[in-house]
Amino acid sequence: MAVPTDILWERDLHTAAKHTLLRRYQSAWFPIMARRFREDGITFFDGFAGPGKYTNAQESSPLIAMEQALRSDVAGLRTPIRLVFIEADRRRAEHLDNLLNARHQQSIRPPDLVVGVHHGKCGDLYEQAIAEVGGWSGPVFANLDGWGVDTDYKIVQRVAQQQSSEVLVTFQDQFFIRFADGDQEAGERVFGHSEWRQVDQLATAAKTPFLLDLYRQGLHTAGFPHVLTFEMIDEGGHSLHLFFGTTSDVAVRKFKDGLWEVDGVSGQRFRDPRDPDQMSFDILRPDFTPLANGIVELLGGRDYSMAQLCKHALLETIYKETHVKPVVDSLLEQRRVELAHTGRSYEDRVLRLAEQSLF
Repeated sequence: MAVPTDILWERDLHTAAKHTLLRRYQSAWFPIMARRFREDGITFFDGFAGPGKYTNAQESSPLIAMEQALRSDVAGLRTPIRLVFIEADRRRAEHLDNLLNARHQQSIRPPDLVVGVHHGKCGDLYEQAIAEVGGWSGPVFANLDGWGVDTDYKIVQRVAQQQSSEVLVTFQDQFFIRFADGDQEAGERVFGHSEWRQVDQLATAAKTPFLLDLYRQGLHTAGFPHVLTFEMIDEGGHSLHLFFGTTSDVAVRKFKDGLWEVDGVSGQRFRDPRDPDQMSFDILRPDFTPLANGIVELLGGRDYSMAQLCKHALLETIYKETHVKPVVDSLLEQRRVELAHTGRSYEDRVLRLAEQSLF
């Protein structure tokens, strides 16, 4: 999609799916974090906030965050909540500020809720914008949904320093593939180094996997031990990559719950970039073949308990923990794997590769 020049523009299918995913995840994030950090408070930061709505849709990431912060089970906790929005286009920043005030008037907002709309570049303003509302005293959820090449690596690093903080980053691999031998300044900012330029020397099929893996490594290095990477594919076959970085197993689980519900609402398909076959699937009719093959591959090295297989699925694949049991049951029925040890718990139930039969 070309960068729009008007104040408002049409919301595309990718953005609609991102909003659905964000709403589902934030519906869990706000109450959980507000209970846990009642003294320090929590911050939702949107570095590329936009005007607050679209020509064909009334919701946006700032409006979603505002609605979640105003929920009775969140506002009733009296936890300090800060919503910080930055927008580079002055007209859109003013539109967003006016829209938030019109829909949620200052006079009826909880005293513990602070909302700030700032005009300027995210990389220039984020540190001070969050600091001036006390946002660095607690966890930050950073929604970094720029035009794919706008998120400075220094922002990701700074957010990662905060306890229990998370990032959701939109990533445009095609920009870096096209301009690896030209406009390199954007790449240096996004990756934080020049290694990404090596993409220009790779075969076409290897370029995107290289860039995605490099950026994933960057999120790990910044301080996010758990990184989910997935590709959203709309009905026209257009794709967009998202990265979710967190320090919490629970956050990964909640985020996947939202991810696996998006398809039925927004008509999206998903692909795990780490799948070498690049299989995409409809979540309403999922294909568990990659998960089955991955489990067999793991068991080729050593035995694994069901608990270990579930954790692998959660942290290293696009699948959920609940998908493991039916896949393992199918593999047992096919006699591709067998029980090495059984027991009541998933920790006690250990799988291994089945011995190959000659007949």
